[in-house]
Amino acid sequence: LDRERAEVHRLVVEAWDGGSPRLRGRLRVSVRVLDENDNAPTFNRSEYRARLREDAPPGTAVCRLRATDPDLGANGEVRYAINRRQSDPDGYFAVEERSGILRLRRPLDREARALHRLVVEARDGGAQPEGGLSAQAFVRIEIEDINDNQPIFEQDIYVTSISSHTQPGTEILNVVATDRDLGIYGIVTYISSGDPHGKFSIDPQFGIIRTKKQLDHETQSSEYTLHIAAEDCGSPPLTSLLMLTAINLTDRRLDSLAVKIVILDINDNSPSFTSSSLSYVMEDVEVGFLVHHVIAKDPDEGRNGQVTYHILSGNENKAFVLDKITGLLTTAQFLDREIQECYSLTVMALDDGSPALSATQVLTIVVLDVNDETPVFTKQLYETAVRENEDPGTFVIKVEAVDRDAG
Repeated sequence: LDRERAEVHRLVVEAWDGGSPRLRGRLRVSVRVLDENDNAPTFNRSEYRARLREDAPPGTAVCRLRATDPDLGANGEVRYAINRRQSDPDGYFAVEERSGILRLRRPLDREARALHRLVVEARDGGAQPEGGLSAQAFVRIEIEDINDNQPIFEQDIYVTSISSHTQPGTEILNVVATDRDLGIYGIVTYISSGDPHGKFSIDPQFGIIRTKKQLDHETQSSEYTLHIAAEDCGSPPLTSLLMLTAINLTDRRLDSLAVKIVILDINDNSPSFTSSSLSYVMEDVEVGFLVHHVIAKDPDEGRNGQVTYHILSGNENKAFVLDKITGLLTTAQFLDREIQECYSLTVMALDDGSPALSATQVLTIVVLDVNDETPVFTKQLYETAVRENEDPGTFVIKVEAVDRDAG
């Protein structure tokens, strides 16, 4: 028998005897088939498909499951559940046992999981077999992206070095930011600040930083700090900042990084003398006396700007010594103005660049006189004759003496 095909069977039962004439009797019999739990529930489809925004609040209805069971009473009462052993172990979804409405139970994150597959179960209330009969179906839930992720830079700070002779348009750095959102939400543009003189440009799509103008290490800053912001194309756009801004963080969020650009100096400047080219010294000073301080400046940095000092000519008698590091010029022997009253030293300032650059200066040193010489007669013996009756005041002879001192 199959109650689901025929619940009641109606029979006509006839009885007759063996007499002559034969007598007959009829009885109408109705046979009602009692139900057994011999049918499992059946879903109206094998797979349900749904789409859900990732910002949907808990309690949002996803879809409605429908299953039928032709059995009667408890044998045909269907209850729904999610098979947690096979799907959704974290409990993102729940199904109403009686109605079959599938609802969101926890907040979603498309970037963590973009697709959820559920195994759902419909079970009847039959006592036999134990636990009733059941059927399974599948639910495929795709999570729709929203703009809930701000761009993130691969590094918090970039440091690079470039030459001050770098030509405009030269690529110096590529800053990379990513956005976990999909589609237009994941497109990143870059906005730079901290470049008031417009020395640099940045590609808004690829984040490539290039020089825009000629850089000059000596006349402007040797370091530039650019603040780069990455902004997606969502509505409203999300941006990332590491600094305090006036932007309403509920509408826009910024992520920025500092790009530190250090301009590498090249040896493009020669030393230049800043000290005087004239000096004076008394002739009676001791050996080692400080005569002059030679000073030259070089605006280059590092070794390119380190200056050493050298005497090229004019010091043939080794009267002076010049410290190559400090530029201090001192006497190397006693001076004698009466032998040489002026020195013309050709001094060179040489930097430590490669190739090295230099400058020269003619330093004039005037030796001042002191009274260190006694008068000397031009002859050791003078002879003449004079009459004995010459009047007083008569010219007799002229004697001469010289003094090598000045003045």
